[in-house]
Amino acid sequence: MVGPRAKLLFGVLTLCILFFSTFTLGANVDVQGDGTIVENDDEGIVNFVNNYNSLIHLFWEGSDGKAVKMAVLSRSGSVGLNTFPNHVFFATFDAEATQRVNPSQVIVEEGVDYYAFGPVHGHISPLPVAKETAAPVAVARPIHHSVKLLNSRTTAVSAKFRSLIPEPIKIWYENNQGGSFQGSLSLGKEYTLNTYEGHVFFFTNEEKTVEFARHVMRKDQVLYLVSDPKSPAPAELLAHTAREQEFMAQYLKRNGIQWRHYFGPNGPRPPPSLFMWPASHIGQVHTVTSTEGYWTCRGPKKICQTTPSVNLELQVVSTAPKAFIIENFLSDFEVDEIISIAQPQIKVSTVGNKDGGGARQDSTRTSHNAWVGRRASVIVESLFVRAEHLLRIERLDQKNTEDMQVVHYEHGQKYDSHHDWGVSGYPESRFITLLLYLSDMVDPVAGGETAFPKGADGAGFKVHPGKGSAVLFYNLLEDGNGDDLALHAALPIVRGEKWLANFWVWDPQRR
Repeated sequence: MVGPRAKLLFGVLTLCILFFSTFTLGANVDVQGDGTIVENDDEGIVNFVNNYNSLIHLFWEGSDGKAVKMAVLSRSGSVGLNTFPNHVFFATFDAEATQRVNPSQVIVEEGVDYYAFGPVHGHISPLPVAKETAAPVAVARPIHHSVKLLNSRTTAVSAKFRSLIPEPIKIWYENNQGGSFQGSLSLGKEYTLNTYEGHVFFFTNEEKTVEFARHVMRKDQVLYLVSDPKSPAPAELLAHTAREQEFMAQYLKRNGIQWRHYFGPNGPRPPPSLFMWPASHIGQVHTVTSTEGYWTCRGPKKICQTTPSVNLELQVVSTAPKAFIIENFLSDFEVDEIISIAQPQIKVSTVGNKDGGGARQDSTRTSHNAWVGRRASVIVESLFVRAEHLLRIERLDQKNTEDMQVVHYEHGQKYDSHHDWGVSGYPESRFITLLLYLSDMVDPVAGGETAFPKGADGAGFKVHPGKGSAVLFYNLLEDGNGDDLALHAALPIVRGEKWLANFWVWDPQRR
C-alpha cells in the first residue's frame, strides 16, 4: 500500500512534469492565428484567480484541443503560471473538464498578468503583486467619448412563462383596461419577455372566459408556471419542470445570478460554439484586419473599392455586459447604399415572434424597419464579409445570421428596454448583436442613443458612436446563459432622426 507521503511526492512530481513539458513545448506558438509557427520569447507569470464560492479545476488547452490539468483553485484561491501570449486556459467545476465556468476560456494577452474566473456580475480585481515583481500591464484607453452614464437604477426584470395546461392559453399584461395581449402558449411551451417589478400578468383560455393564473413580477424569480388544478399536466412535464427548478436553484447558489435561458431534456443550453471576444477591462483594445476595403462608389470593384486592408479596433466600453465600440466600420458611401436599398421597403416595426403567437405592433417599439439580404448588392455582400472578419466567424449566412435589419426612427420614436435573446422551447439563440450607426446625432441632447440600463454596475450607460461606427455586444454568457445585463433600449428621438442597421448572429445556428 502506498503511504500518504508517497502519494504527495508522486503528485508533486507529476505536476512538475506537466509544467515543464507543457510550456517548453509551447514556446513556439501560432502568434498570428494563421497557422504560422514562430518562436515566442515572451514568457511571463500570469495569475489566475477563483472568485467562485467553490473550488475549480484549471486546464491548459493545447493547439491540438487536448486539455492538461494545471491546478485546483480553492474558494478565493489563486495560482501563478509561467505561460506565453495566445496560450488558452479554461476552468471547470468538475475534474473531468465538462462543466466550464465563466469565462469559458482565457486567451493570454501580452501585458495582462491576471485573469479571474467567477460570476459575471462580480467585480474582478487584480491579484496583489509586489511592484518589483509585477509584469508590465497594458495601458488601457480612457472610456470612449460617446459613452455617458445614465445614473439611474432600473427595476426591469426578465420573465419566463411556461404553460402546464393542456389547452392553448393567452398571456395578458394587466393595464387596468381589460389587459394588453402579449402572446400565446400551448402545453409545455415557454415564452420570455422583459417587464418590471410589480407588473402583473394574467393567463386565460383563448376565449378569455376563464382566468387560470395571475403572477406579480419579482426580481428574485424567473420561471412562472401556469397550471389548472382541473386539468393536471402530464407527469413527464411536471418531472422536467422540477428538474429545471432544482438546476436553477443550484446555479443561483453557485454563480450568484439566475439561470434564464433554455433547459431541455438533456439539461441547460450549452456554452456558445462561436468565437467571443474577451473583455477583461474597460479600454482594452483588440485589432482586426479585414481584406474588404471601403466602397466609395457604385461600380466595378477595382475602381470603387479601396485596395488597402481595413484595420478595425474593438474598444471595450463595458465588461458586463460585454460591449465594444468599433469606429469607422462603414464608409459614408456604404452608409448611403444601405439606406437607399432599405428605404423603399420600410414598414412599421413589430415585436414578438411565431413561437409566442406571432408578430404584432406594440407601443414599446414605434420605429420603422426593413430587411436587406446578403445578396442585395455586391456592396452589402462586402459588409457581411467585413463583419465575418470582425467577429471571427467563418461565414454569416442564412444558416446562422438573419438578414441585415435597417431601422428608421423619427421624432419621439423609440424601442423600450428588451433583450435580443429569448427562450421558446429550443437551445438555439441570438448570440451576437452588431449595431451599425447610419446617422449622427444632430446635437448632444438629440436622443436616439443605445442605452444599457443594467450596465455600469447597475447605474446604466448610453452610447452613440456616430455615423459609420458600430457597437458590438454579446447576448449570451460564456456558459450559455442569457445575459440579463445585455438589456438595451433605443432612446426616444428628441431632435432629428436616426438610421441604424444591425446583424443578429445565432448560436449554434438559426432556428
